[in-house]
Amino acid sequence: MAITKVSDVPELLAQARQNPQKSFPAILKLATSEDPYEREVAATLLVEASKKKPAEIVAEMIRWAENSNPNVRRTASEGLRDVGRKQPELALPVIAKLKADRILYVKKSVANVLRNAGNYHPEFVLKVCADWTKGKNSDTAWIIKDALRKLKTKRPKEVAKIIASGK
Repeated sequence: MAITKVSDVPELLAQARQNPQKSFPAILKLATSEDPYEREVAATLLVEASKKKPAEIVAEMIRWAENSNPNVRRTASEGLRDVGRKQPELALPVIAKLKADRILYVKKSVANVLRNAGNYHPEFVLKVCADWTKGKNSDTAWIIKDALRKLKTKRPKEVAKIIASGK
């Protein structure tokens, strides 16, 4: 049976919320799936678990961010959507490991975590993006530009300066 939504795996969701360490192998299996729905379920399980145990989820996602499989790296970022909104500094070690990822699928997720964080913590996102421009990496530059899309309307001068400094 295909797993297409979190409600298809209620036991795994309960386990992830209570004892994330025990749930990581099953979530990792979903993250490596060829089925995009299963991969999205993996990310959503991590989002839900991170609402209860953010530090434990982040600690594991730091490891997943180094995985050779881009689906796992994308899940490491995507699974931190809630953490990124509420405590972006906690998500930073994970997305920092992914900031120069060459895979568009991963880059989009990292940019999305930053963009969402920018709605609640614009100063944090502006600082991270400004710091990341110093690396002069084209993949990082893509993430920065995409991450700052929404802040561009609210903070045009600061965003323009960051984008220009990355070139």
